[in-house]
Amino acid sequence: MTLTEILPTLRRSIPDPLEPRHWPEHTIPTTSDVVVGGVSLMRLVEITDTPAVLTGDLPHPKPAQARAQGIGNDVTVLLFRVTLRIDTEKHKQVALTDCAFDRVTPRWSECRLIGRTSTTKSITIELIPGESGAAPWPYPIVTLPGDLHQGDLLAVPCVGAVALHEVRPRPPVKTVLARTPRILELARTS
Repeated sequence: MTLTEILPTLRRSIPDPLEPRHWPEHTIPTTSDVVVGGVSLMRLVEITDTPAVLTGDLPHPKPAQARAQGIGNDVTVLLFRVTLRIDTEKHKQVALTDCAFDRVTPRWSECRLIGRTSTTKSITIELIPGESGAAPWPYPIVTLPGDLHQGDLLAVPCVGAVALHEVRPRPPVKTVLARTPRILELARTS
């Protein structure tokens, strides 16, 4: 248990700690952001929007030797937005997100709010990926500030190198099927 978990008001003056072995080298947490190799995750989202990914190397005492031996040392930080927050009648907290999780391996224990500092007590929230169709179940349950709301940004490290197309929500099957006759018609006229 950390001081910021015991006294959430401390989050305004000291950042929530992170586990360095799960984040890329040269990762520095701040009270409302995470800086990875000199790149602010907030600035990355401003430039690219969400979801976004930033890949780096895991900390290793001898990185050149690890690369030469082919040791997998990639780690990717996934940035995504909460699109809807729901509290059910059964005291269950749910947050819908703008990305997919089924093709990545996030370290959910390291998931953190960025973009603002929250001084509310942390609670467990179930994250539902923003993809259409049957999303994988069970959904991840993470510990985040209790005042999480629509529009908040979250960052989580993922194992390995992750491409952006792996976390983008897939279009609904209906939409793809609805466009098929038009595509076939265009192909016949060409």
